[in-house]
Amino acid sequence: MSLHTLLLSYLGLLALLGANVLLALWLPAWSSWVLLGAAGQAVLVFLSFIQLTQHSALVRFFALGAGFWLLLLFSLTLADLLTR
Repeated sequence: MSLHTLLLSYLGLLALLGANVLLALWLPAWSSWVLLGAAGQAVLVFLSFIQLTQHSALVRFFALGAGFWLLLLFSLTLADLLTR
């Protein structure tokens, strides 16, 4: 991976982080958009630093399965907290 790609990925992560912080502090009514920024950061990390685009389909499938499992666990935890 080239230094140029790493630098662009890092700057993209910083830009998304700044947007998330500003959105959460200045516009708390739009806090659900912060989740999209966090998802964007996760996708950027997966594509640039973990380099999922260069791996085989089997590795990408299991990475998708791990993401689905985490989404399921977080949603069940949130459902438990919201129903109490």
